[in-house]
Amino acid sequence: MRETAFERGNRLAAADQQEQAIAAFSECLRHNAQDWQALFNRGTAQMRLKHYPLALEDYLAAAALKPTSTNIKCNLAVLLKELGELTLAENLLLEVLQAEPEHVDAWSNLGVVLQYALRYDDAVICHQNALQLAGASAGRLNNLGNALTCALRLDEAVSAYRQGMALAGADAFLAFNLSVALLLQGRYREAWPLYEQRWDSIIQPRYRDRAWQGQDLGQQSLLIWAEQGLGDTLQMVRFLPELQRRHPSARLMLACQNACLRLFAQLPNIELLPLEDAPPAHDWQLPLMSLPLRLGIEPDNLSGQPYLHADLQLAHTYAARLPPCSVNRPRIGIVWETGSWGVGIVDHSRQNKSVPLEQFLPLLDSIDADFISLQLGEQAPELQGRVHQLPISDFADTAAIISQLDLVISVDTSVVHLAGALGKPVWVLMRAESAPFFMAQGETSPWYASMRIWRQATPGDWPPLIARVAKTLRQWPRD
Repeated sequence: MRETAFERGNRLAAADQQEQAIAAFSECLRHNAQDWQALFNRGTAQMRLKHYPLALEDYLAAAALKPTSTNIKCNLAVLLKELGELTLAENLLLEVLQAEPEHVDAWSNLGVVLQYALRYDDAVICHQNALQLAGASAGRLNNLGNALTCALRLDEAVSAYRQGMALAGADAFLAFNLSVALLLQGRYREAWPLYEQRWDSIIQPRYRDRAWQGQDLGQQSLLIWAEQGLGDTLQMVRFLPELQRRHPSARLMLACQNACLRLFAQLPNIELLPLEDAPPAHDWQLPLMSLPLRLGIEPDNLSGQPYLHADLQLAHTYAARLPPCSVNRPRIGIVWETGSWGVGIVDHSRQNKSVPLEQFLPLLDSIDADFISLQLGEQAPELQGRVHQLPISDFADTAAIISQLDLVISVDTSVVHLAGALGKPVWVLMRAESAPFFMAQGETSPWYASMRIWRQATPGDWPPLIARVAKTLRQWPRD
């Protein structure tokens, strides 16, 4: 029997040939524009390709033709979540569950939506409902583990991930997510091997061939390359001197972001390369954040001591442009935002790391000080005349400014790693969920001796934290 266009579309979609599937479903719709199933399936293929406006158009058209379909509503809710419309997505899923209380996908999707809405305990309940209805699966246990990790219910999260791995075997997403929960607990020895699964789950490696496994290098060459954010690069570069000590005859090259090149020129006997340039010939390569695994790093053998310094001439240049140094009027660097972001859910984590400026402003009234913005971009009108801002081109500039300050107060961004690396007192304004290398609790960090961590008590609720910091700041530096 000849395959219909609809059947062909379903076959191609199942084979992850989404463009061809879209063409097949479009053929169906040319014959019958009222075919809601073809619209629905084409919308799903569009969503898988992240063609969100086209997916939305198809889902809405399908819903208009078949308003009782809970599957359309469920997928539309997932799309709305991707677009950052969490309240609309939640309401749509609640509508589905009112009609079909045992709709497993609706429970799972609602759990994900509520996790993004920072309602972690509610998300856990949704995922538990899905598990109770449909039984254990790797995907459902992964969802449960993610919500538990965000809630910092880490023993439960580890258990969920391990159960999923027992079912699915080598599942890279479960393994990587388990590593995050273990890092938050400080269980580095268990975490680092699992953290390698990032390459088969959340990111694509720049290089795969000739991966260094920690063997003696002799006189061979090793290319180390930055792989994630600027803060990660600043944090992990500390291990290069130890790598050099263990392999004194090796040729070590570091490919890093342009913003780091001038600052890292101080690293002795390390050849620096722009990350985007083609590297020279090398015997081995290693992503920078795999160094802790290769060097056997644990909290107990981490040094929190400074490992970078500002250029003295550059520091003197910036010192002349800053307000005069005074015992009674400290100079405090500030960062309240992790940078600009786009629309939708993709930058959700970065947004939650940032403090809305109007909620950050009370800090400026808590102490007679000169505040210096370490944040890039144009100064907000609310800060005109209240905060000093100097031109910054890269981290060498930022380091020079920080060297002239008494304190840095910042959200979790690259500046806190730079301040810690310089040994400058730094207060981190940390979201309730924390971050893998900041542990789940405590005010101190094994990575930076000069760091104090201020933690949100409730996800998304910055004002009480800002009030606590402001109260302490009023007594600082007399304490």
